[in-house]
Amino acid sequence: MIPYLATLGGCAMLTLFIVYLARARFSERSNEVELRIEQLLPQTQCAQCGYPGCKPYAQAIAKGEAINRCPPGGEAVIEALATLLNRPAPPLADDLKPVPVPLVARVVEEDCIGCTLCIKACPVDAIIGSQNQMHTVIEALCTGCELCLPPCPVDCIELLEKPEVALRLVPKPESNQPCIMCGACVPACPKHLDPQRLFLAFDMQDKTAQAQLSSCVECTLCDQVCPSHLPLTQTFKAMKANVAARDIQAAAALQAEARHLQRQRRMQQAEVQLVRRPDRQAAKALIDSLAKEPSS
Repeated sequence: MIPYLATLGGCAMLTLFIVYLARARFSERSNEVELRIEQLLPQTQCAQCGYPGCKPYAQAIAKGEAINRCPPGGEAVIEALATLLNRPAPPLADDLKPVPVPLVARVVEEDCIGCTLCIKACPVDAIIGSQNQMHTVIEALCTGCELCLPPCPVDCIELLEKPEVALRLVPKPESNQPCIMCGACVPACPKHLDPQRLFLAFDMQDKTAQAQLSSCVECTLCDQVCPSHLPLTQTFKAMKANVAARDIQAAAALQAEARHLQRQRRMQQAEVQLVRRPDRQAAKALIDSLAKEPSS
């Protein structure tokens, strides 16, 4: 009987251990998916999606929320999320207004009364100023989230279009013939790359192709041996330009995310200090009572 119970107990412990490992692995994968989703979002922290920031929306998407609720990201973000999650790419939700051009806020100086309400509303600390003094928007940090508009009591904030920071991708050069995967370009490459695979990976979903792209020296030797006369080098140049454009956009998103997190930490610290701060009236009453007590 005792050996049987020992065996049963051992099996139970093993089962619990397997369940624990499975849960830990599932949690790790879920966190990884959430992180990759969050990296694709523009980090404007505009809350137009219905969630209080990009991170909560990323967490919701990982749990099954729709991927078409990010107006600042638009079609590009929807398509990227669809590719990542292997879902269909629907159009932007009907209840949301598209943002075709990046926006930046500007304070109308002559109308500003220095109420600081816009400063408190900005999720990335892009507005500076002090009480009863004119406020200013740091355009390089503004994400165009529009959250500063509703609190302004005098409507002195306007949104301006900023098309120069919009993501502009170079289209793939046209070719009359398709790639026949003959492999003639492979031995011609002085960098030992695979031009045909690189050519077919124009959308840069192929991680191996991404690694190869930076090694291409644009020597045009692959063009010369291609029987289909494909514009290989032109395509690689376009791909490099698109990678650079995406890198700039990603850097801006990372900066906005960092400033948002820094602001959240500061606000949390302020709340803790506010809770710990003693009540002034109670403190004054205590001091007065101590002052009235006769000294020994």
